Amino acid sequence: MLESLLPVVIGIVSGAFGYWFSTFFMQPILRYRDIKNQVLKDFIYYAQVVNVEGLDDGMQALFRERVLANRRSSAMLSAAIEELPKLYKFYLNYKGYHPKEAARHLIGYSNTTDYSAAHKKEDAIRNHLGLPKDP
Repeated sequence: MLESLLPVVIGIVSGAFGYWFSTFFMQPILRYRDIKNQVLKDFIYYAQVVNVEGLDDGMQALFRERVLANRRSSAMLSAAIEELPKLYKFYLNYKGYHPKEAARHLIGYSNTTDYSAAHKKEDAIRNHLGLPKDP
């Protein structure tokens, strides 16, 4: 009787461990990586609307979108960092990445209208997140 229950117990324990591992370890990492990729996409998409002066109405609307997108990404990144497993945070620190600093710089980047200051902020964000350099 005990021999026939052993596979059932092993299956239940394995399933519970797999659920715990994917929910509390892998999903926060994947969420963080998705947000990091969204930041990169926003850099590329909104690159031409750093300064709103002299732009037409459509580009001014795109500038407002950029500001909101950067703030949203900063908030989402800050929340995702809090959910990351400690082991992954240690890995990021070991690699020299500082996502909390990147989230802080994203807010500053959203308020910047000077091209050189925006470029410096963007470079800092890229360095802190480990994103590829601007070509």
